[in-house]
Amino acid sequence: MNERVRILLIEDDPDYTFLISRLVDEVCGGTVKFLVESVSSLAEGLARLERDDHDIVLLDLMLPDSRGLETLSRLRAKAPGIPVVVLTNVDDEAIGTDAIARGAQDFLGKQKIDPRRLARAISYALERDRLFRQMESVVDGSPDGTLIVDLGGVVRYVNPAAAEMFGRRREQLLGKPFEFEAVGGSSVQFKLSPASGRELEVEMRVADIRWKGAPARLASLRDVTDIRKVEELRAEVRERLRMDELKDQLLNTVAHELRSPLSVIKAAVATMRDGLAGPLTPEQSKMVAMADRHVDRLTRLLNNFLDLSRLESRNACVTRRPADAVALIREVSQGVGLACRARPLSFDYDLPDAAPPVHIDADMIAQVLGNLLDNAVRYARERILVRATCGLESLEISVIDDGPGIPAEKIHELFNKFVQLDRPRGGSGYKGTGLGLAISREIVTLNGGRIWAENVNGRGACFRFTLPLAAAGRLQEDSHAEPTRPTQDSHRR
Repeated sequence: MNERVRILLIEDDPDYTFLISRLVDEVCGGTVKFLVESVSSLAEGLARLERDDHDIVLLDLMLPDSRGLETLSRLRAKAPGIPVVVLTNVDDEAIGTDAIARGAQDFLGKQKIDPRRLARAISYALERDRLFRQMESVVDGSPDGTLIVDLGGVVRYVNPAAAEMFGRRREQLLGKPFEFEAVGGSSVQFKLSPASGRELEVEMRVADIRWKGAPARLASLRDVTDIRKVEELRAEVRERLRMDELKDQLLNTVAHELRSPLSVIKAAVATMRDGLAGPLTPEQSKMVAMADRHVDRLTRLLNNFLDLSRLESRNACVTRRPADAVALIREVSQGVGLACRARPLSFDYDLPDAAPPVHIDADMIAQVLGNLLDNAVRYARERILVRATCGLESLEISVIDDGPGIPAEKIHELFNKFVQLDRPRGGSGYKGTGLGLAISREIVTLNGGRIWAENVNGRGACFRFTLPLAAAGRLQEDSHAEPTRPTQDSHRR
């Protein structure tokens, strides 16, 4: 099927109109059929373009109601999307170049026109317009906003992304003064509040260009709202980390400074408790016993904090070797059971008869087991179960008590420092330091495992952690240095 090209000829000379029609008839044929309509004034041409669809305009610059390049400017203002070939009686390349700079696709001198040149000019104009629309579609599809502003500050082009940023239609921006100062080579930031209600942080970069033959400025707009939020969050995280580091340094210093006077107080209290400073009345003995308990608790708190600080800073030396986890579990559990033999608690075990060795620092893992068992003793009603399950690459150890369990919304907080939940106690009401689980998490992590907590059927708490099996490549010691070990006195809440 032949391609139809509708041509609008705006020409007031009837003889030339007839000539163009004859030339068009000569070039018709093949795959393209040219259809010519003609008007004799610019006003008629603009009305026809508004009413009917045309593919291209042949425009005489000297018309009854408009003369010179102003004719082209008026046409482009009213019909910016249609390609134009300018017809001129003046054989001047400068005029033709100026016409192209103002938006024409080509120009023809009336004295030199012939069928070949006319067909070529129309074809070239249509192809240039097609290529321009392709480039424009690329800019229109860009997620970044693009505007072109003339030297008078008036918007001459705007892509959809820019219109969306401003919350307006493109027609509401075109031909209007740009509300921000656009200076070539500048980069500025400002805020926009489009109709969507979401305030935008916009970065605008401006470059000097030429637009349709005249100096202009290209403004590239980028929505950096999310980037700024990320930067603010990063700055906030850095500041929090800095404050945490200062806090830890302060507490670490205080803890070190308190150990010496605390040792003196402990010795003095022990001297009075043992009667070495003279006999005590019953009331005095109660007061000294209470002081002794609180000195012990403060000592545990200081030791635990120093241990945790050393673990978090990765200054603790870990010596990992193959170890028998089942034997370690029984040894630690028996020790805890003896310490709480005054309570009617049963320690049950679900352990394999034999398990592959694990690759751990045994003393550190003994502390983790001690922490978890101490917690279980404080909250259990009648029974504590210790279980071990062997997998392909790790051994999973569980410590389960039959106490009231842990509030589900608080489980994720358990391994933070100084967390003490109000779980009803099954024992003497001993109050922990809130560092035991934080220490346990650091130790398990340093030994290549992970630790977590969960409730058991809505009744009782279960703490699980994994330990890596001793593969062939792990049989060497990780360090020959004497390890720095955390203390054994660590509690959860």
